[in-house]
Amino acid sequence: MANKRRYIDVLSTRLTFAENSVSNITFADILHFMDGKEYRYSEKIFEFSLLNTTIPNCIVGIIETTQDKDIPPIKDKRTKQFSRVNINPTTQGLAFANIFLYDVQRNILLYEINKNGCFPKQLSEFIGAKWNAENQDVRFELTFPAIFRVNEYQRMLQMEYYKRITVELYKPNELINCFDENTDSLENNFLKHNLQISTQNNADTMKLEQVAMTKKLNPMGLSRSLVKGVVDAIKLNIADRGFVHNIQKLKIEGYTSDPENRALKPINILADTFDEHFKITGVLVQSDVQRGERKIGIEEVYNRILPELRQLTR
Repeated sequence: MANKRRYIDVLSTRLTFAENSVSNITFADILHFMDGKEYRYSEKIFEFSLLNTTIPNCIVGIIETTQDKDIPPIKDKRTKQFSRVNINPTTQGLAFANIFLYDVQRNILLYEINKNGCFPKQLSEFIGAKWNAENQDVRFELTFPAIFRVNEYQRMLQMEYYKRITVELYKPNELINCFDENTDSLENNFLKHNLQISTQNNADTMKLEQVAMTKKLNPMGLSRSLVKGVVDAIKLNIADRGFVHNIQKLKIEGYTSDPENRALKPINILADTFDEHFKITGVLVQSDVQRGERKIGIEEVYNRILPELRQLTR
């Protein structure tokens, strides 16, 4: 039977402690605390488990998701008739999984992308809810910034003049819910508004482009803060939530301050991100979440990219 690809995000972890909180807690401490914890999130139940690994200074675990609400129907391929899935949602649900590996020394998290499972932002809420219920003296905010493999983002920040920004997002209808209802930043609202219009228009791809014509006609160029804000909003709300593969293009063009190199510079932000995956056996009707294959797969990816991770964190 053919194998199927399971894509992963390569992330870091950032703990921002509240004022007067004890701040010597590490993400590794949090992972051990979370072992065996369970959490209800909307129509899903998340279960957190750590797994044994022989890789030094690494923690491997899995988050198993049980969906017991909003369960889709079965459709007969011949008669085209629908019927309900024969399960008791009081005691049963559909199961999905996200495997992860955390490199303690380098603070790097490999996290399986599964749109039916637990997104990194949902994991942060899961951890926060469980931690806060048992640890009154330590409060923190947990985020998962993406790891960049080259310096495209830094090159963008070093530009003195922005001429063009191009954004191309696949399946806008999948991305609307990436933006919280209470978001109030200009960049977030700009992206969310255009995603809503694209969805209403039944578009498969949303493309946005803003251009400053010439330095003579527009000596200031595009707004530095807005260009950076749009890039950061896409990274935080879309890429960091497991939808990096919906970002088809995120490109900046502009000029640097180098007097010896005045040529227009294109910067592809997507070149910064890792594009890694492992394979597990494709099964038509699954009987489990293939824990063992997922664990082997993510450990193999880690060992394969470890030399590059060493370069990034030395």
